[in-house]
Amino acid sequence: MQIQPVAQQPGKPALRSGAIIGIALGIIHSVITIIVTQMNTVSQNTYGSSSGPSPTTTILYLLTPLIWIIGFLITGAWASKDTGKISTGSLAGLFAGTFGGVIAGLGQVVATGIAINQQSYNPGGSNLLLFSGFAAMFYVMALAIGAGAGLGALGGLIGQSMSKVRPQPVAQPVYAQPILPYGYVQPQPMPMPSPQVPLPQQPEMPRLPEQ
Repeated sequence: MQIQPVAQQPGKPALRSGAIIGIALGIIHSVITIIVTQMNTVSQNTYGSSSGPSPTTTILYLLTPLIWIIGFLITGAWASKDTGKISTGSLAGLFAGTFGGVIAGLGQVVATGIAINQQSYNPGGSNLLLFSGFAAMFYVMALAIGAGAGLGALGGLIGQSMSKVRPQPVAQPVYAQPILPYGYVQPQPMPMPSPQVPLPQQPEMPRLPEQ
């Protein structure tokens, strides 16, 4: 007889996969953001503000959300494979979005600081860059958390199909018998008297006349 693997608690696999992949996604997003900001700043200082984004910048912009989507799907599938539950994948995606969103937001702040230091001194432009940097930080965090929960559930569906663990059925509650005091004898129910059914009487035979 083959023994089924025991399902783990959903919190531990979700936190493990969510933290590892979420931190990796946040670092990748921060590196891409800093590179794109550096390239845009150099392009503006060289060719002026009228020049459009370079092909490399456009590819990096398109590649960033694809990396997040793949990462969230892997997070949900990895977590749900250990427990066999889709809810574990959704929880793992939420953790990944939280960790990744915080790190990506910090990377956005760093990229904004680099852009402010490399541009010519312009108080109005610096304030605008600072405001847009903080707005982008909160936007990335909110988007990462929301997308992480949804795509993590989709990845959890994939992980559940690959998992060898099957969720155990919920046990029905067992109601305990009341504790009776010592020496107490529970009265037995009195038997109900059965109804008396009268027996059928035989008809009397007519008497013969005496001789």
